[in-house]
Amino acid sequence: MSWNPINLRGISFLSQTKKPAFVEFKEGLNVICGASDTGKSFVLEAVDFMLASTTGSPLRDIKERVGYDRVRLVLQTANGNFHTFERPVSGGNFVLFEGDFLTAAPEIEGTVLRPTPLGASNDSVSTFLLSLIDLSDKYVRTNKEGKTRRLGFRNLVRMSVVEEHEIIKRSSPILSEDVVLKTGDYATFKLLLTGVDDSALNQVQIIAEPPNQRTNNSSKIAFIEELVAELSAEMNDSPLNRTELEVRLSNLETDSRNYQENLARMQETLDERIERRSSIMIQLQGLSCRTDEINGLLSRFELLREHYRVDLERLAAIEESGSLFIHLNQNPCPLCGALPSDQHSEEQCDGNVDSVVRAANAEGEKINKLLSELNQTIEELSTESRGLTASKSELDLDFRELNREIQDIVSPLKEVQTGFSELVRQSREIERKLDKLTRIEELEKKKAHFLTQSEDSAIDEGEQSDPATSASPAHVELSASILDEYAQKVQSLLKAWHFPNADRVFFDEKTRDIIIDGKPRTSRGKGLRAITHAAMTIGLMEFCLERNLAHPGFVILDSPLLAYYEPEGEEDSLIGSDLKDKFYEYLATNEGNSQIIVIENEHPSSEITGRITITNFTKNPNEGRYGFFPHTENK
Repeated sequence: MSWNPINLRGISFLSQTKKPAFVEFKEGLNVICGASDTGKSFVLEAVDFMLASTTGSPLRDIKERVGYDRVRLVLQTANGNFHTFERPVSGGNFVLFEGDFLTAAPEIEGTVLRPTPLGASNDSVSTFLLSLIDLSDKYVRTNKEGKTRRLGFRNLVRMSVVEEHEIIKRSSPILSEDVVLKTGDYATFKLLLTGVDDSALNQVQIIAEPPNQRTNNSSKIAFIEELVAELSAEMNDSPLNRTELEVRLSNLETDSRNYQENLARMQETLDERIERRSSIMIQLQGLSCRTDEINGLLSRFELLREHYRVDLERLAAIEESGSLFIHLNQNPCPLCGALPSDQHSEEQCDGNVDSVVRAANAEGEKINKLLSELNQTIEELSTESRGLTASKSELDLDFRELNREIQDIVSPLKEVQTGFSELVRQSREIERKLDKLTRIEELEKKKAHFLTQSEDSAIDEGEQSDPATSASPAHVELSASILDEYAQKVQSLLKAWHFPNADRVFFDEKTRDIIIDGKPRTSRGKGLRAITHAAMTIGLMEFCLERNLAHPGFVILDSPLLAYYEPEGEEDSLIGSDLKDKFYEYLATNEGNSQIIVIENEHPSSEITGRITITNFTKNPNEGRYGFFPHTENK
């Protein structure tokens, strides 16, 4: 095993109808920076997808990659050879081409490779990549009993390719979140630090692990211990004290009941006010309708009264002209034209003026009676209208007062509801913690049961057991000196970057993480966890380079300088320090044929950009490069 690094030379997406989308990398420090939502993190995801990923699902579905059906990754080995891997965006097998074909059509026929070996076969990307870095046919331990499995390239990827959510996690950078994989993760870490794998355990295991109850129980106990450790780690921010949690839960339940009673009272008052307001609104609508109806009637009655007035004036004119005709000198009849001598005043005729006058008087009296009734009706309607207006004014005042009362109730009601929701959230959180405690207690009972079985089995075997066949294989630990040398390497990086209080860095084998100035790395804010995660990842690669040990030879980090932009508190903030400049300065001047790719929003300083490979995504279609994928109008 020796240092035979791989360098990434580019990642591209190809389409039958679109221009290729690609980004190229060079040896040394590469920085991808620029605006958010331009595809920076997607570059890392695509590289990870192409490094022997066995995922059954396609790449993250973003609208920019629609129309692209293939991904290519170009690698260059230490001897200068290029290898191009092509894969459908939906996943599945790879095609390997010997040469650099980042965007060009391959000139040779490719070789189909599986993501990982199938059985004893070697036709996989994982096997091929391991052969390039001198790590073929290596084995790593998978449990405390010494069971092993063949090293896969994905074991190394998690120590070289770090996504944003991984770089700030509250656990060791060396270990994955899956408790079943942690033993293998640490064995891989040991392999990189020492160059020694666990293949020797394969021979010991054949002799040393007879299929008896004691061995089986040991496996169960080890698994239970790992589960308990995992659950206990999740409880590290709370006391592992059931009584205290139950008291806290009881207090929260009491507070919740008080909140519920208060909410019920406020809601009851609110409902009563809303019901009254609705009733007033209905009354106001009724009053408005009646007022409109009265106004319509009054308008029509005014027209009728005007007609009565005109009729009375007409009848008065008839009466006046008839009276004058009767009392004046006799004249020819106005109707038939008969001379006074020919008139028959004792007889009735159409021209009987006296009769016409009496009829006009009678008609006038009738109309006056109707007019009187009409005036009385108009007066009654006007009085009713004035009453309706007064009532409407009073109801308007009540309506506005109820609106004010409702607003006065709603504001504190929302605060009480928010407080109640928070109490419910806290109660559920404590219930989850109690559930974890219950699971821990149940696991401890099972562990005690298996321990008792193992002790009984050992007593039954007595002195008759054969040490050559019953002894468990020794657990190979990393030596303290190697771990200390690794910790000193990480310390040298932190000091070179001007990380505060980095004079004492130790590796804690219990947590499998570093302690800086007496404080566990995982107890710091997410910003400092990010930069220290970067130091451990880069430190591992440099440790291997300096000792001529195998390593992939590249590191990709997403947002390692998070502390500059999202500090969690004063002691977690690096704002105002020169760590950012020192970080880039160190990586830009570091010698060796290793490769580091950093993904960040902010640009490095102008003093450094001329010495590194920088790719800037502007998110501006009129300036520079828009993003990883070409800009389109419907983007």
